[in-house]
Amino acid sequence: MKIKRSFALLVGMLLALTVVLTINQPKQVNASVFQKTTVPKKFRGTWYGYDYQKKLKAFKITSSKIVLAGYGDFSMKTRTYKYTKRSHNSHADYSSHQLIKCSGNRMFMSYPMGENAAAYVTNNSKKLYVGIDTWVDTYYKSKATAKKNHRADSKRSRVAKLFRLVWQQ
Repeated sequence: MKIKRSFALLVGMLLALTVVLTINQPKQVNASVFQKTTVPKKFRGTWYGYDYQKKLKAFKITSSKIVLAGYGDFSMKTRTYKYTKRSHNSHADYSSHQLIKCSGNRMFMSYPMGENAAAYVTNNSKKLYVGIDTWVDTYYKSKATAKKNHRADSKRSRVAKLFRLVWQQ
């Protein structure tokens, strides 16, 4: 009789322990959707271009931050991550995660759940074409060159050609 009670008590404790361990198993955590990356050197530096108030301004692209007219905010603390479908579709803080994907002279930029932009740098790294929506903005490494070419850049006749140049894959 004592053996049966002891056995029943032991089985009950074992069952209780099994239930507790099953319930308290750690949840599997997926690896982070965001992978840190840096902006390629050919895109970095101070670029001069006109903002939407038609004023010549200096825009900076650093190894971890992209600030251009209509894209990015200089006062916002951001970090650059690899662009993947999972990272683009995530519901992270939109303003602090810039997503990029580089291929040769092209760079695709985005924010999570945001609109896309594309950049194309010329082989001599003196011109940067940035397409946001349907308009393509031109930036130059030199302030004087940006002033000189501003009128030619604003002509509508070049829009289709620049759009294809920036957005083709």
